[in-house]
Amino acid sequence: MIPDSLLNSPLFQLERLRRRTRDAVEAALSTKDLGVRAYWTLSCLVEADAASQASLSEALGIDASDIVRLIDALEQRGWAKRERDPKDRRRQIVTASKKGRKAHAELLELVNAAELEALGEDNTKQLKHVRKLAKAVED
Repeated sequence: MIPDSLLNSPLFQLERLRRRTRDAVEAALSTKDLGVRAYWTLSCLVEADAASQASLSEALGIDASDIVRLIDALEQRGWAKRERDPKDRRRQIVTASKKGRKAHAELLELVNAAELEALGEDNTKQLKHVRKLAKAVED
């Protein structure tokens, strides 16, 4: 039995929500032999057109060495490509390939379905509230 103090705790409830949705999304993505962090990285590349490895690391809160491995995996699938920044040869610019954009569109549907299933299809109103809360925290 969960104590009332935890049931009334936003932190505890958000953690439960995070665990439930992440588990569902991870399970869905595993059918494509992909993890959630690789999906997030691809999403950033598709929606931002191009990014540096450092900016991806910062935006996603993922260690720089892990971002390198995630991009390596996306490159191996033909979903991303790296190029040297002509203004700063030390910097790598990463972009999504055409194949990566197509894969992302399919993965997005998979992820959205997994999130809805995890939250319950009748919870679309609550999902809007969660997104609103997330935007408020972001600002």
